[in-house]
Amino acid sequence: MSSLLIAVPVYGQIDYTHAVVQDLRRENATFVIIDNRGDYTPLADERVVTPGRNLGWAGGSNLGFRIAFSDGHTHAMTLNNDTRLSRGFLDAVTDPQLPSDAGIVVPVYDDAYGHRDMKTTYSGPAEDYVPVDRYRKCYAVDGTAMTITKDTWLALGGYDERNFGSTGWGADVDFCIRAAAEGFGSYVTERAFINHFGRATAIEMMGNRKYLAKSAVGMVGGVLRLHRGNVRNWLSTPRPTVHEFR
Repeated sequence: MSSLLIAVPVYGQIDYTHAVVQDLRRENATFVIIDNRGDYTPLADERVVTPGRNLGWAGGSNLGFRIAFSDGHTHAMTLNNDTRLSRGFLDAVTDPQLPSDAGIVVPVYDDAYGHRDMKTTYSGPAEDYVPVDRYRKCYAVDGTAMTITKDTWLALGGYDERNFGSTGWGADVDFCIRAAAEGFGSYVTERAFINHFGRATAIEMMGNRKYLAKSAVGMVGGVLRLHRGNVRNWLSTPRPTVHEFR
């Protein structure tokens, strides 16, 4: 039986975190807050881990993965705090009807600046989303709400915290490329949806324009260094084939 731990790396923005915590509780999720700034105020009795320094998004996600798999879970998710979740979210991202090579699973979302293969035409509140019985296999997806299996983590060792700058943009792409090389597929399920309010923590810290520019440079530079032969594939991948759940 699948067992999922959701890790939510946070740095301030407590109101956003409290909102998604309410969704996680509604879904009866097992989750942990990774409190990078050390000032998170629990909404109730949620589990909070304070690393003592700012690990950033990639480092906070990796800490969440380590906690999940050391606690015996079969799946782990890193979830941005500036998100809201559709109903039935947990079952959708650990769905046994997904193909057997599914090492990475993400929901569809409404992020205007996000990964094209994760977008959907629905733009209302997440809790009102009506699941669609389709999924997509992709070359790479982003880490806004990325679920991975323990086997994938054991093969890859988590996100690269060294090659993608302080914001970590591109560490998720790198993870997907490495996963594919090990035989693990990246999938988007239309049975799950999130509202993503878009880089709220990072924009507060450094401003939207500066954040986007710095992140893009870090992402492209990191992918070029590590996957020069795959950059053309990454930038020019065709839209994924849409499959129906049976």
